[in-house]
Amino acid sequence: MHEDKRKMSSSSGSEDSERLLSDDEFFPRERATYAKARSWIGTAVLVAATACIAGFIGAWIGSSNWRRDPTEVSCTKQLNQYSPLWDQINISYGVTQFNGSLLKENIFRLDASPEVDAAWESLGVNYRSVAIPADKAEKAGIAKVQVKISEKYGGGYPANVEGLHHLHCLNLLRQSLYYNYDYYYSAGKGAFSNADHIVRKHVSHCLDIIRQQLMCTVDTGVLGQVWFKPSDAPLEAFVDFNTRHKCRDFDAVRDWAATRQIPAKVPRDFLQPPAPGDTVYTSIP
Repeated sequence: MHEDKRKMSSSSGSEDSERLLSDDEFFPRERATYAKARSWIGTAVLVAATACIAGFIGAWIGSSNWRRDPTEVSCTKQLNQYSPLWDQINISYGVTQFNGSLLKENIFRLDASPEVDAAWESLGVNYRSVAIPADKAEKAGIAKVQVKISEKYGGGYPANVEGLHHLHCLNLLRQSLYYNYDYYYSAGKGAFSNADHIVRKHVSHCLDIIRQQLMCTVDTGVLGQVWFKPSDAPLEAFVDFNTRHKCRDFDAVRDWAATRQIPAKVPRDFLQPPAPGDTVYTSIP
């Protein structure tokens, strides 16, 4: 009987021992599995977070790349209304020394004459319109309700290069200077073929267009000063207007417009009549 008790006790102890061993074996595996799962989740979160951060940084760099590494093309596109010219000419810049002399005149400053007129004409101040393709017009700021070219003549929209219009306006202001006005008024050509009150409106329109353009693209350069000593006057400081500027290639823009002018004479049905819903003004806007 004592032996049976000892056997039972031994058997019981053996079972307890096995149970304890079994528990010790089970819980470490459970903890290991949990640790592995937690490690995998942590890795996944880290990878996802890294990918998100990398994507954000990449997008930011892409959107602000022109600020970090500005190129002439990217700066032009960032700072200006879209123009179809960008797709067809090489937008380049070069350093230009301005002639800011007060007393030394060039051809553009001389009194009215055929030679002076020819110099201004060479700048493209009276170029005719060009045709802007329909698929580029809206992006360039041309509304669908504006004047269209008939499809039978290629379609699109007639338009003028705005920079050349600015020069046209500057030329009209030159012609309207008090010492030039009579010369052009008596010739009665161009803007001066209109009634006097229309000429006045045209001139004031041009004056204000140039004002707005100069304010829109205000030059942040600075003007230094030089010493000036006339033989019969005391020494004084005088503003030096002979400054250096980084200028867009004007010749490329002018040449683009020159070679794409709509013919001077076009068929009567060249322009498409306004469609229902198109804006038709009752007076010049």
